Amino acid sequence: MSKVSISVISKKIEELPTPDFIVQRIINIASDPNSSVKDLNAAVLESPSLSAKILKLSNSAYYALPRKITKLSQAINILGFKTVRNLAMSIFTVKNFFRKEYDFFNTKKFWIHLMSTAIGAELLAKTINYPEREEAFLGGLLHDLGKISMSNIMPEIFEMTIKIANHKKISFKEAEDILDSYSHEAIGKLLFKQWGLSDQIINSAGFHDSIDNLSDENTKMIVQIIHISNITTNTLYYGYSGNFGIEIPNINAWNNLGLTPKKYFNYVEALKNKIENSEEFMNIDGIIEDMEVDENV
Repeated sequence: MSKVSISVISKKIEELPTPDFIVQRIINIASDPNSSVKDLNAAVLESPSLSAKILKLSNSAYYALPRKITKLSQAINILGFKTVRNLAMSIFTVKNFFRKEYDFFNTKKFWIHLMSTAIGAELLAKTINYPEREEAFLGGLLHDLGKISMSNIMPEIFEMTIKIANHKKISFKEAEDILDSYSHEAIGKLLFKQWGLSDQIINSAGFHDSIDNLSDENTKMIVQIIHISNITTNTLYYGYSGNFGIEIPNINAWNNLGLTPKKYFNYVEALKNKIENSEEFMNIDGIIEDMEVDENV
């Protein structure tokens, strides 16, 4: 199959949703070491629906806080700037990329894959003492957004890729290779460059299925973390991401992260428990309904 030109792809990507002014401000404030709780609190409060949803998610069982958070400033103080940023990005992603439904692809299950990968990446970062756990979460959350983007800019190819992967019981990437199509990794990489996100997030999207092609040593470890988390959640939730093959972790990633069969088994068991306590994050209908209530006021 002949590839669509890079110029056409780039133009279509420019038409996809971009973080609005409020979300972009949240990202910028969370990345600025000189920002204050007051700065972030004011930015989030500009959107009543966003602040209410962040407050609700802050009280989910996932964080297991000893007392209920009643103010946004409390959530920022207790959870941290980047966790609040991640919640805002989660809500933005659902609102702007997950309202379309397909006969051949379940977006609710796909959201579970993304969120489980985010949770798994954060947990794996903690397991191996990787310091930037919030970045691992965000990279996991966004790593496969190129697939949903593909569904918008190349819907026929997206459908064919899903159907081939399912029919042949192979991975989404292997099906892309058969079609010789523009990959979801390339699309994700272009999308996040357009959003102005960090190299960690851009490369996590661009190389999570092909990490041996990544030459940037500064982002290699976080991409390897997301690679392992992605494979793990694909195993737990077979087919949710359009992957229907049995994947094997990249040996270089496995060794570099210091994994052993015992350590990995313990990680998987801990991840299952984390996911069980993450119902608020997995419920895509609840997130969309909360946002629609505000839009209709």
